[in-house]
Amino acid sequence: MDNIQTGLMVSAIGLIVTFTALGVFIGVIVLLQKLFPPKKEAKVSVVEQPVATLSDAAPQSDDADEALVAVLAAAAYLRSRRSGQLGSTLMAGPGPYRTSRN
Repeated sequence: MDNIQTGLMVSAIGLIVTFTALGVFIGVIVLLQKLFPPKKEAKVSVVEQPVATLSDAAPQSDDADEALVAVLAAAAYLRSRRSGQLGSTLMAGPGPYRTSRN
């Protein structure tokens, strides 16, 4: 029974210390917010500019689409090659460092 009481006492002291430290930390944060309040942002004047319509925009090139397809195909190819090598290290056995130690 003495071990259980000791364990409960250590747990209670740990919880009290933890929450006291958290309370002090929160108090420091609140104090710093009171001492250094956030600055009010200055009003920003917005000047509206005309927006280009879709007909004014340049049509998208097919070269960009082809380049994107090529990049995605290369990434898929490299991923498929790498996935076939997952067990190769395990099948090779221990390396020279591991076998040289006794």
